[in-house]
Amino acid sequence: MKNIPQKAKILLIKLRSIGDVVYNTAVYSPLKRRFPDAHLTVVVERPSYDLVCDHPDVDDVLCFEKGSFWKQVKFYSRLMREGYDVAIDMHEGTRGAVMCFLTYASIRIGHKFAKRSFLYNTKLDFSDLKPKFPIDYQAALIKTMGVHFDHVEPSIYISESARHQARDLLTKNGIQNGYKYCVIHPGTKKVYDQWQYEKFSRLAEIIPKKYGVKVVLTCGPDEKTQVERVTKLVNSSEVVCIQTGLQELGAITQGASFVVCHNGGYMHLASAMGAPVIALFGVVHPGVWKPLGQRDQVVYKNIECSPCYDHTRKPECYEGDAECKRVIEVDDILKAVERLRL
Repeated sequence: MKNIPQKAKILLIKLRSIGDVVYNTAVYSPLKRRFPDAHLTVVVERPSYDLVCDHPDVDDVLCFEKGSFWKQVKFYSRLMREGYDVAIDMHEGTRGAVMCFLTYASIRIGHKFAKRSFLYNTKLDFSDLKPKFPIDYQAALIKTMGVHFDHVEPSIYISESARHQARDLLTKNGIQNGYKYCVIHPGTKKVYDQWQYEKFSRLAEIIPKKYGVKVVLTCGPDEKTQVERVTKLVNSSEVVCIQTGLQELGAITQGASFVVCHNGGYMHLASAMGAPVIALFGVVHPGVWKPLGQRDQVVYKNIECSPCYDHTRKPECYEGDAECKRVIEVDDILKAVERLRL
């Protein structure tokens, strides 16, 4: 690999989902410690912007938006004229490789086995580092650049304004400063991985009586319908619903006694914020994708058809009635709460 200048303009590309970007934040500070005078720009998709916009080691954030042709033209035009010295593709898909190439950076870094790896001029193989979890893959590529990691863990920064807004939202919903609450996040992008709404509602009603904490139902941008279906089934003054942005959601999550959610982007965010997570797994095996917090709990029933794939999934799964989630009972979640020893 060519020597990277200390004052290099570095572009780091990480598209896809919120969970992927949460893990990717683990490399920002180590990279900046190795190259303290470098200018670090991160490319993410619009839904992930709030995860990285306030990070102290990120100098600039570029948002890629799939929907608009003219926004893409503007994006690629800027990419080509910025004059990056180093472009690092951590997306490993066609789009990331094309972005990397179009920077015309003198050092274009990617994995040697990635799609369209011919668009890189520096192809790295980190199989000898034996990465175990997805977050380890994020770090492994950067380690090959001579970057040292004391710990490999996400680093999410929440702005003070977002913290104040989160506090105001909690107060308006009857949760005063110092009052204990938990978060239940019932949404998922995958209908075939949905735990039944009736069970979420029963859980929400039991928790305040059993543990003396209020319940905050939350949702992501595209999960409003799902949380509303749970809310309509709940009959308790101790359960509130808060819909807000990602930064405020992170602040609310950080203050929670524990979180109950599906496997997915929010699960990784909650774990990164330090909240004890009780994660419901079904179509995906938790061995690789489980949350990494020391107190995090996984609820998973190892039935014959799980994990599953598009070609093995049953028709009823697409109707929100997957067996792998149906066999998880409310008592399974309550037992996980007990293990947290609140």
